[in-house]
Amino acid sequence: MAAQKVHGRTFCDVLMKLAIHPPNWLGDVIMAQPAMRAVVAGSTPSSLVLVGRPWLKELAPWLGLGEAATSEGMPADADAIVLLPNSFRVAWQAWRAGIPRRIGFRGRWRGLLLTEAPAPRVDMRREHHRRYFLDLAEQSGFSAADEHVALSTPDGAVEAGQALLEQQGLIPANTVAIAPGAQFGGAKRYPAERYRKIAAALARQGWQLLVLGTRAERAIGEQVLAGLDHCWNSAGETDLHDALQLIAACRLLLCNDSGLMHVAAGIGKPVVALFGATDPARTAPDGPRVTLLYRPVDCSPCLKRECAVSGHPCMANIPPEEVTAACLHLLGA
Repeated sequence: MAAQKVHGRTFCDVLMKLAIHPPNWLGDVIMAQPAMRAVVAGSTPSSLVLVGRPWLKELAPWLGLGEAATSEGMPADADAIVLLPNSFRVAWQAWRAGIPRRIGFRGRWRGLLLTEAPAPRVDMRREHHRRYFLDLAEQSGFSAADEHVALSTPDGAVEAGQALLEQQGLIPANTVAIAPGAQFGGAKRYPAERYRKIAAALARQGWQLLVLGTRAERAIGEQVLAGLDHCWNSAGETDLHDALQLIAACRLLLCNDSGLMHVAAGIGKPVVALFGATDPARTAPDGPRVTLLYRPVDCSPCLKRECAVSGHPCMANIPPEEVTAACLHLLGA
């Protein structure tokens, strides 16, 4: 790809080492992947480092950005950094590190800390986050050849996930993954007792069940799998590295609006995603085999961490039978 012009200069004429600070949430990192891919393809840096949360080290091989190092701190030797989070803190840290070119959206009193600070043209409150991140890349001179998420499955990842499942007595080709949690808060969670009904219905059809999640979500997983055979509650027993491999090895992921939803869709896995407190127009996963179930009520989308309405009506509007049917349809496709 030809070098991109940025404010009258050719980016790769002045750039040797590129840093990118992805967003801070797993799902947002995946939604920002097309924008990051456009920047890397257009600048062809001699080296790339992703700055941010420790788990980026586990996610980086899946992002399709080529060889990328990771760092929790700002790399002082970088020639330029693209800041996808909008916080003042990351702009301040990049300025303090002495990185010569600091690119990010203006706002939150950080414009003076950035060398290139366009105003966003996409409203993140109403439009899809993927388009928001692409807007920064485009205003910085990088056009995206493909605006869709396309993750890379590292060599050996599927086989490693299959081995983990087989160690638990599960058959990978018959395993459905369920991610019943959501770190953002309870408002995004479909009720565990309803997941339990879906899991039981799938088990009656011969499918084996895997629950994914953090240690804090282990009790939810126990509820979902209560009384079922041929299942594994891996919540709290596996880290992100393992979870990515397990998703790659399973037949389908059933989940709430969550980071793992975006990962599964991005590698082309069938996904059934349940939305309630959040708006799929803003955060729907980008993938070829995705079924979204969203039955909003008057208060939807509230975007709150916890539901303040009795009965959690946005989720109650989605019957377990409909979810089961959606899963079986994708499994049979």
